[in-house]
Amino acid sequence: MITVEITTIMDLKALMGEKKDQTIVLPEGATVGDALNQLCSSYGPVLNKRLFANSEALNPGIAVFVNGCVIDALAGLESSLKNGDRVLIFPPVGGG
Repeated sequence: MITVEITTIMDLKALMGEKKDQTIVLPEGATVGDALNQLCSSYGPVLNKRLFANSEALNPGIAVFVNGCVIDALAGLESSLKNGDRVLIFPPVGGG
């Protein structure tokens, strides 16, 4: 088993019980997709709809980082996680 630190902000934090930071436990070999699916299982379909366009893609504007590196530069949702990794889930931000 591995532990991964999850950080969320703004409306995503509200969808996850107002917890900005939390630790989740995953099996060895888990991916970013596995971590997000575990969060969706814990917090329900509203979070799932906010994060995912479909089972294989994040909604436009949702950015996920592992240890400061955007997952698009890694293997996307299939990016492997290891014990102690820090995952930031960042919603779209607008303004001007």
